Amino acid sequence: MKVSRLLIVAFFAVFMLLGIMALKQGMPSAKDQRVYPILQKHMPYVLEKRAGGLSIRSKITDIKEKPPAKDVYGRLEQLEKQWGKEFLKLEGMNLSILDKNKNEITKIVLQNDTELSWVKSYFELK
Repeated sequence: MKVSRLLIVAFFAVFMLLGIMALKQGMPSAKDQRVYPILQKHMPYVLEKRAGGLSIRSKITDIKEKPPAKDVYGRLEQLEKQWGKEFLKLEGMNLSILDKNKNEITKIVLQNDTELSWVKSYFELK
């Protein structure tokens, strides 16, 4: 009897551990509360609700991607990082947003080192 109870407890513990790992994997990474909303206005990707979950729509081409539910935020983050590498330019504490012709649309003055380090790490800028 004791062995069967132990097996049930072990199975439950493994099941919970796998569930928590899957939940953490599907969560989006932390974003700066001041800078990200400003950048989001210029990013060409938006999340849209659909009957089967979420889809990612490109504002430019109007093409929708429908990744599996567990991969939606990871895929959106990947697309945002690709956009950031091409259309963001970091010069000291100034972050410039560029258009397709590499002309500056707007400039964001980063207020502290936390914002600067977030921009560098999230968009992998130098």
